Amino acid sequence: MKKYTGNQLDEVKDLMKYNYEEPFVLHILEQLKYEFAYMAYEEENLVGLIVTWKNKLHPFCLYFRVYSNPSSSQNVEHQLLQYVKRNEVLELPLQTSLWETSRKLMDTFEQFNMKIIRKTYMPKLHLDQHFQALNQSNYELKTLKDIKDNQHLMEQLTVLVKRNYEETHLANPVADLSLKEWQQQYEDAVLEGSFLICNPENQNIIAYSFLHETEVETELEIGWSGVDRIVQLPLLQLLTYNQITYAKTSGYEALIGEFDTTSPYALEILEIFPNESCPTWITFQG
Repeated sequence: MKKYTGNQLDEVKDLMKYNYEEPFVLHILEQLKYEFAYMAYEEENLVGLIVTWKNKLHPFCLYFRVYSNPSSSQNVEHQLLQYVKRNEVLELPLQTSLWETSRKLMDTFEQFNMKIIRKTYMPKLHLDQHFQALNQSNYELKTLKDIKDNQHLMEQLTVLVKRNYEETHLANPVADLSLKEWQQQYEDAVLEGSFLICNPENQNIIAYSFLHETEVETELEIGWSGVDRIVQLPLLQLLTYNQITYAKTSGYEALIGEFDTTSPYALEILEIFPNESCPTWITFQG
């Protein structure tokens, strides 16, 4: 085992070729944003790596990824985790995510008494199909563009977003942010495609769903969604229908999303529409 010092990036890139890893992990190493990283060698060959980092929005755990060369005869991931447990003072729980198809790695995490805290579905909703129109005459529908200059409504929306997000991330709590900082979390939302519903009697916001651009020009992403009271969950169907209509008329081909099992709002949207099947993204903590 050797500690990563920043001089072994080329070796790490070669190792990543076997792992199809997300570019952000290499970015963390290149930008020296990691907390610590260790490399496992067999003779002179790099066969494993573990990288840890922190997240400003979720500062109460230590994120990590662990990799190995599949040609290695050793249980490299297990040895790397064991080495970290023995040689690092871990003041925060470790947290990582992986696809459900990575059975061997999931078994390794369970051997270290790590628990599944969340499952995330990432389907794609193709828009070249018929969607039944919904009656919205009883509701006052607005877009984020309609209220962006109304300080009162924006603050009310942000309070609701903050509450719902915190309540659906209890296993990995959120940082203590001001309302202004929370509002910055969705400043990149598509203003005309992000919808909310107001109570027609008092104008209070009772439901919302954001839409975001993606790296794929033909797709948009459904972002944070929620309601004021759980009995209002069906309103998310109405909001998502309007997002579908907006995306189709704007020339987009599909909507994507990340739907967590810890969020009743996300699961409500997931169940409503005929999304294609996809593997599940599993989050472990421990």
